[in-house]
Amino acid sequence: MQSKNTIGYFRLLRQNTEFRNLWYGQVVSELGDWLNSIAIYALILKLSDSGMAMAGAMMAKLLPIVLISPIAGVVVDRVSRKNVMIISDLLRCIVVLGFLLVEDQGALWLVYTLVVVEISLSGFFEPARSAIIPSLVQKKDLVTANALSGSTWSVMLAFGAALGGVVVHLFGIRTAFILDASTFIVSAWFISRVPNQEKLKKKSSPNQSGYQEFADSMRYLWSEPMVLVLSLLKAGLAVAGGIMTLIPLMASKVLSGSLSLGIGILYSARGLGAALGPILVKRIFGESARVLQWAIAGAFFLKALSYLFIAHSSNLWTLSLGVALATLFGSIIWVFSSALIHLSVPDSYLGRVFSFELASLTLFMGLSNWGVGYAVDGWGLDVNQIALRMAVLVALPGILWSGFLIFIQCKLKKGERVGSICPVDPNGLNPTSIAGDGNHQAEIK
Repeated sequence: MQSKNTIGYFRLLRQNTEFRNLWYGQVVSELGDWLNSIAIYALILKLSDSGMAMAGAMMAKLLPIVLISPIAGVVVDRVSRKNVMIISDLLRCIVVLGFLLVEDQGALWLVYTLVVVEISLSGFFEPARSAIIPSLVQKKDLVTANALSGSTWSVMLAFGAALGGVVVHLFGIRTAFILDASTFIVSAWFISRVPNQEKLKKKSSPNQSGYQEFADSMRYLWSEPMVLVLSLLKAGLAVAGGIMTLIPLMASKVLSGSLSLGIGILYSARGLGAALGPILVKRIFGESARVLQWAIAGAFFLKALSYLFIAHSSNLWTLSLGVALATLFGSIIWVFSSALIHLSVPDSYLGRVFSFELASLTLFMGLSNWGVGYAVDGWGLDVNQIALRMAVLVALPGILWSGFLIFIQCKLKKGERVGSICPVDPNGLNPTSIAGDGNHQAEIK
């Protein structure tokens, strides 16, 4: 049942104008992102049918963030997060228009280059958007805000992927890129309406260099085991991130007609499944620390079972169901880990923690996509065999996270302190509502 301290999604949007404008920007921007993704997949498959060519595009979408995140985290914690998002949107608009210059296979290098630049800019935008949320909503509403943001990503994935498939099929790849570029302008306009009211309680000296601030954030993570492991959960989720490369290949295998429509259907299933996960768990079980933590553990194992289902699917509709189930459970991990980070980390570290999280996530996702491409071209595996191996991989972080929770619980029962978590700390495993407690942001000694 929903906590009485937590307002509903619609009331949060209606009552909180600042968060509503941020949310509008997210809606428009992510709609364009999925238009862009479908257009890029269609463009790559038009120019080359190589599995590694598709995996190369996926790695270009992911790995630059690993390099840019240390810089982005420091920038996001030093300057206006609102301005970081606006500038990133405007620059991405220009970059996306560059895809209109791609004409033949000889321009594949340009596709990869533009993707690298666009994703590098996203490496500034996403940590800024995540870090600004606690300054726009009350602490008791953070779980709701994160669930809404996660569900919005999922709905936009479903709608944007379907729209992308239709637009590419009816109007061509170039039209999809033009529409994507326009969404960045609209997103920047909505974000410009968010007031500058961030409360950055800087612990570091104003004279600290960017390197010193980055090193300070690494010391903070090392001193807070729970926060460190929380920031690595999405990386555990990303070991199966090769599904991004696998989906176009699965569509190519089971659908002999319009490839772009097949990709759009599978990505829509991915989005629809992801939209339901956090909402269902939150409504049925609540939002205590224990529920969020163990829901994450259970979601890893259920996601592994979903990949087993995918591995034994042979048509578009059973594949769509498997993809929907896999992302339903993956969305629980995504949303709840973000909520726990918001409820555990001081504001002055949020940008760097989310940048570290994004870097580790994209590193593993890039490797996973490369692995799928190599498995297809190097080992000759089909999509069903690859999905079977993904099922095994995604179960491993679930085992590790469950073991970590049990370890922390044993420490707390013995009265031992773990980082800033003490036996009576609501950040621990006590079944108190983390959303309703005001002592969650422990100062770093």
